Amino acid sequence: MPTGYWESEYLLRPADLTIVGAGIVGMSAALHFKKLRPDAHVRIIERAPISAGGTTRNAGFACFGSAGEWLDDLQVLGLAKLQELVQSRAEGLSDMLQLLGEEAIGMSWSGGWELFSERDTDVRLAQQVIRALPEINEAVAPILAKVLGHIHPRLQDSPAALIDKHRARKVGAHQTVALPWEGMIHTGKMVEAFHRALDRANVHRVHGVQVQSFHPKGDQWAIQTHQGQLLTSQLAVCTNGMASDLIPKMDTRPVPNRVLVAKIKPGSWPLGTYHLDRGYLYLRTLGQSHVLFGGGRHWGHDLAPADPVNAQPIQDWDAQLTATAESWLGPLDTITHRWTGWLGVGQDRRPLIGQTQPGLHHAVRLGGMGVAIGTKVGRELATNLASE
Repeated sequence: MPTGYWESEYLLRPADLTIVGAGIVGMSAALHFKKLRPDAHVRIIERAPISAGGTTRNAGFACFGSAGEWLDDLQVLGLAKLQELVQSRAEGLSDMLQLLGEEAIGMSWSGGWELFSERDTDVRLAQQVIRALPEINEAVAPILAKVLGHIHPRLQDSPAALIDKHRARKVGAHQTVALPWEGMIHTGKMVEAFHRALDRANVHRVHGVQVQSFHPKGDQWAIQTHQGQLLTSQLAVCTNGMASDLIPKMDTRPVPNRVLVAKIKPGSWPLGTYHLDRGYLYLRTLGQSHVLFGGGRHWGHDLAPADPVNAQPIQDWDAQLTATAESWLGPLDTITHRWTGWLGVGQDRRPLIGQTQPGLHHAVRLGGMGVAIGTKVGRELATNLASE
């Protein structure tokens, strides 16, 4: 890094802790670590001007899951693992609200709905979900009430999921299951709130720095970037699906979702969040006149993390996403935004939080649930770092 005296002597001096990745996990880890070690010099390195991962490119759901997803988890993972997943998501959102505040992140307890179309596969899935609602509610509702009841007391005695025929008629669905605990945040406000909190905590953020590699150097870690070397006593990798680029054999890989935002006739779609096709597709309102529609990773379109905008796979994916959105919303005359959001997934649905070598930690593989669990994962990482 061709630096001058002031940068090398102070601005880029060796850190006590360097966090790679300025997403929810990395920012949460920095804030919680500063609470535990107030005098520590903490630095976050981010390759993009804002960020390039899921934190700024998500749909802004509270992310507890839908009844169809819960049924899948119940059948595949069993009751205990399902409850563990839901509790982790509820605790993570509670952590974020306590750390930043509802107003600061634009939290709206709008409610959510899982929609089932007239397709035969959807009709059969709706029947399975409805039959399983008593079991799902017995497993999930007490956890949501216990963790979030003090935040949203009017839902204290609410089920986790229930049939909503009125909403089905309004949106043209074969069947609709309401998810009273679901809500939505404003992703941009959330990121800004994190940035303000980092500034207050005196956490140093450096954007536009690509980490290429790192290695032990005495009792420190040397981080090689595209502009030169940085030194740190502890190092934490929080790059979610991209972590295997920096830590070989890490069980996480990047998986893309495509997203679009379209104008609609004001008030033509009921406000709230919507889950479709077991959560692989999602829809939410953005005020009265726009909707966000995204997902489709189960369709099998193969995109590289570089996200080449003019590549044929993206064109094919966008065409399929638009057609699917129009099957629910009607013709979309004006699409204002399209983008790719990247998830981190692996063989297990639980996040990876651990230590690879002395001084080298990681918290990655959020499984598409970063909004819900990211703040808690960051807190757990900070505790590990502070106790080393």
